[in-house]
Amino acid sequence: MGRAVLVIEEGAEAALVCAALARRPELHVVGAPDVAGALERIEEGSDIDLVFSDVVMPDIDGLEFAERLNELRPGLPVIFCTGYSSAVEALTDCGAMALMKPYSAEVLERVVTERLQLARDAHRPRS
Repeated sequence: MGRAVLVIEEGAEAALVCAALARRPELHVVGAPDVAGALERIEEGSDIDLVFSDVVMPDIDGLEFAERLNELRPGLPVIFCTGYSSAVEALTDCGAMALMKPYSAEVLERVVTERLQLARDAHRPRS
């Protein structure tokens, strides 16, 4: 089935992200209606390979969400999109990646591919 990308569907941008990623046959896009739904999926042990979310959400901020994800699944790649440059450093410090808005579908696809490859390399046994 490929690599599973969990997209938090709270923002209008999520539909565009889902559409861009769904064009890639090696990716399986999974939606969560909100942060609580995403955390529940991760807690249940869903086989998620990457999380994509907006930084600004109604019930939690991106930094707190990234910290919660890191507690549940250390090393899980997380990409946040943001229009706030001040959020980039804090998210990077916590292990997430921040993608500045606006971005193209090509940039999104490249960043997702890179983050999945980095995670795969990190989990590959060393010889």
